[in-house]
Amino acid sequence: MRRKRSSFGRLRPFWIVGVVVAGLGAWGGAVAVNLPEFHLQSLAVTGLSRVARSDVVRRAAIDPRANVWLLDPRAIAARIEAIPYVATVRIHRRPPANVWIDVTERTPDACVRDSRGHESTIDRALRVVEAGCSRRDLVVFALQAPLAATPGAFVNDPELTDLESDARVLSPDTGRFGAFAHDRYGELDATLRDGIEVKFGDDADLDRKQRLVGPILAELGERATQVEAVDVRAPATPVVEFRAPRGPPSTSPHSL
Repeated sequence: MRRKRSSFGRLRPFWIVGVVVAGLGAWGGAVAVNLPEFHLQSLAVTGLSRVARSDVVRRAAIDPRANVWLLDPRAIAARIEAIPYVATVRIHRRPPANVWIDVTERTPDACVRDSRGHESTIDRALRVVEAGCSRRDLVVFALQAPLAATPGAFVNDPELTDLESDARVLSPDTGRFGAFAHDRYGELDATLRDGIEVKFGDDADLDRKQRLVGPILAELGERATQVEAVDVRAPATPVVEFRAPRGPPSTSPHSL
């Protein structure tokens, strides 16, 4: 009497075929991964004005013999975004094996000068984009303490945050003021582009206080060129300080 074949016995031939097919598929996949047609054929970089293309390519670190479709775009972007002037990076891949790196750069927004006289250029997000002051027309924030900030780092300093916030209130678009600092008591001093210092005191009612400055200088007429400082710490009784005609600068307060 013939014994009935088990289920395993009936499936055994198909199992063997499955192993063979899987093996062939793995071999085919390995061959496809290493096909020269998928190796890097071209690398385009766009959006650059301050950053050198060679720096982007070096940070991208794309192996020309790697399959471009197996690259990690996030890892590539992260390496490039470590460049101080780089804000964002997008990696695009196009058949058969072309890579396009689109970069958005950061814009210098201000210079920071610490208590030692060291300067750094920062963008609006308070990231240091380069050592030194890149342009002399940028707003200067003068700090009362040393600042340890290297290019690529974000500045987390309470005094800088306060000064930057006050600057946005006083000259958000016009760039009327060229420098901001705190005096020894922590009160705000700002310097107009023509060199006249404006003493604001605390940062309450900054917008109302700054609206006094223009009319005061206009009322002085030609004498405005001799003004060293305008004190609006007490808005009801602003004071004008004139430069001395000779010798080192001194103040001669005049209440208005």
